[in-house]
Amino acid sequence: MLTARFGRLRDWALFAAAALAPAVAVGGLGLRALANEEAGARREVALGLVAAADRAARDIERGVARAAGELEGIAVDADPGKAAVALGRVAPSFAVPVLLAPDRTLLVPAPGPSPRGPREPGGATTAARCRERAGVLARTAVGEGAEVAAARREVLAACPEVTTASGRFLWPVVALDPRGHGEVADDVVAAWIEDHAALLAEPEREATRLDAERVLAGAARDRAVRALSTSWSRRGALVAALAVPGAAAAHPATAARSSLSTWRAGGSSGALRLLDDGRLAGFVVDKGSLDDALAAGALAVPAGMRAVVVVGPEARPVEAADRLVAVAVVAPELALRVVPSDASAVARHAARSRRLLAALGGFATLAAFGLAALLFARMRAARRSSALRTDFVAAVSHELRTPITSMRMLAELLEEGRVEPDEQAEVFGALARESRRLGETVDRLLGFSRMAAGRHALERVEARVADVVAASIDTFEERHPELPRVERALDEGATAPVDAGQIRLAVDNLLANACKYAPQGAPYRVSVERDRGGVAVTVKDRGPGIARRDHARIFEPFERADDRLSRATEGSGIGLSLVRHVAHAHGGRASVASEPGRGAAFTLWIPATEEHPR
Repeated sequence: MLTARFGRLRDWALFAAAALAPAVAVGGLGLRALANEEAGARREVALGLVAAADRAARDIERGVARAAGELEGIAVDADPGKAAVALGRVAPSFAVPVLLAPDRTLLVPAPGPSPRGPREPGGATTAARCRERAGVLARTAVGEGAEVAAARREVLAACPEVTTASGRFLWPVVALDPRGHGEVADDVVAAWIEDHAALLAEPEREATRLDAERVLAGAARDRAVRALSTSWSRRGALVAALAVPGAAAAHPATAARSSLSTWRAGGSSGALRLLDDGRLAGFVVDKGSLDDALAAGALAVPAGMRAVVVVGPEARPVEAADRLVAVAVVAPELALRVVPSDASAVARHAARSRRLLAALGGFATLAAFGLAALLFARMRAARRSSALRTDFVAAVSHELRTPITSMRMLAELLEEGRVEPDEQAEVFGALARESRRLGETVDRLLGFSRMAAGRHALERVEARVADVVAASIDTFEERHPELPRVERALDEGATAPVDAGQIRLAVDNLLANACKYAPQGAPYRVSVERDRGGVAVTVKDRGPGIARRDHARIFEPFERADDRLSRATEGSGIGLSLVRHVAHAHGGRASVASEPGRGAAFTLWIPATEEHPR
């Protein structure tokens, strides 16, 4: 038993390995193909980014060269406003026009408008007076008195430009002091901040913003905070860009008149032309100008990409080919970094592909496993059926050989005259019995064949079933005189339309089965009784019984219960199948009630009225 079970487990393990090996191989190849596809997609995107960055760098370089050439031929008016208009026509869309005075003071872009703070009636306060008032407030900042209040009012009225010794504007400090709040309208304070925000140092701007958020209210508060939220000054950035050593060296004060100089240094690049009156006119490309150009769409990148202006070490080119970033260098410390609009798109696409492959692989694996299992089961069934048929042929040969051998031996005894006259009757009787046995065996096999093929025609006649069953019992007792007589419980009044020969054949097989598989279960008991509109014929033994799991299987052709007694008992394996065919041919059914150790009761139920076979 263990060996057979181990053999089945081994067969299933080999089958699983054979079924899963191709699926695993295909899945591995698919994952590798997906990895290559993802790597290829990343390289394709990276190459697109590099191409976009190179195109942007070339466009900027060509724009600077074109504008520098046009700069030599334009006339720059002495008026800064008109000069700004003329330079704006020449400068590239990504650059800022600039005009410097002979002393290198930045004229264009022009500084913001003059403060609109209130003035003291009767004239402006002198710078010396403003500085003296600032000193009073600095000395007595912690106190409060008439002199401090007067100094505060005077600063607010006439000193909007005064600064402290550290360089900080005093006017917003006084105007935003909660002790003096209300002496100047919030709108006036907001207007001063808007006019001077570009001139405030970064720490000063932050401190003023915090004071404005705390003291001002409503629209004035929003105006002040918005003006102070810019993190760098445009003019200050341009001044810083022009002060870089590389840029400053490009336009020395000693250069010849009308000369043109270009530079790429630090975080800027540009061109300047020295005019006859000593001024410098040109344009600057820096972070602010590039940000403005990107915002306005003057510097466009292909769809699916975006550009970011970077300064400092981040402006260096990226050498890794598979990184999804490319850099268009504008100046040593200024560049456009081109990146995908959605950096995770490639990874998400690859993840979706992996999930799809996993789903398809799992489905294909299950399908292959199911198909292989079906084929494997059919192969095992075919192998088992072949083994059963081989056993059947062997069993039938044995059953036929026994009566044939007996008949030949008896015939040889008669032919040789070795039988005494007083024994001849007994020999002739034995020959008749063996010939009947042989005929019954052949009839049983032929009947089974016809029934299995559906070609057997019944001749049903209303009859007392008890009489038909009693004839089968008598034949059985005659064949097996060594067994106890069969117990009978036959209802003489039970009638049904039956084919008597087929009913006898079924009962013969049930009694023969009881004799084969329950030889120690005698006396057997046969009953005929009316049951639920029909007649039930039951053959019961007191043998070892049949496990519940085998109840349905034993009625199949060539199937027998899987126990040691069945395996040790010779038989064709068609007896119970023939019983079931007889029951179905009469429109009835065959069943068994049994448990191990409690014997078995086989029942053939036939309807009392003629019905079509089920």
